[in-house]
Amino acid sequence: MGIFREQGYEGASLADLSEATGLGRSSLYHYFPGGKDEMATSVLAYLDKLLEEALYAPLATATSPKKKLEAMLAAVDAFYEGGKKACLLERLCASANRPVIARPLRRSFEVWLKAFETLGVDAGIPRAAARTRAEDALARIEGALVVVVGTGREDVFARALESVRATLLTR
Repeated sequence: MGIFREQGYEGASLADLSEATGLGRSSLYHYFPGGKDEMATSVLAYLDKLLEEALYAPLATATSPKKKLEAMLAAVDAFYEGGKKACLLERLCASANRPVIARPLRRSFEVWLKAFETLGVDAGIPRAAARTRAEDALARIEGALVVVVGTGREDVFARALESVRATLLTR
């Protein structure tokens, strides 16, 4: 995940992937006969699992929507190390024209959106409005990660999370 996160799809060479995994190129092809496409889709599947755990686990608790949101945002903040880590989804978006990557990439975004939307509905916000807020929240988070990469200012990410915290569930 780290190589794709740092270098994107095109930038991730088999040599880099081999070094990061400790596997030779032939072993990589043994485990991933579909090559780099299969590696990228496997990484996205792993990311989906992590996101589902981080974003959906709080939804299953018996706490208030506000506390659920706090848990979700804490998990997002930890995953991106306060904005220090680049976003894998953003890095792979440049390769979204690759049919093999486009579908799992859309699914990964949908995991986020559905979690935020569900939280909004649970808080009493009509579904259409909850979906719009979910999209706005995700755009703020993803956009902040891009700005952090471009400027080196991690406070942008912290402010984006604060903005989501302040607006996602307001009536």
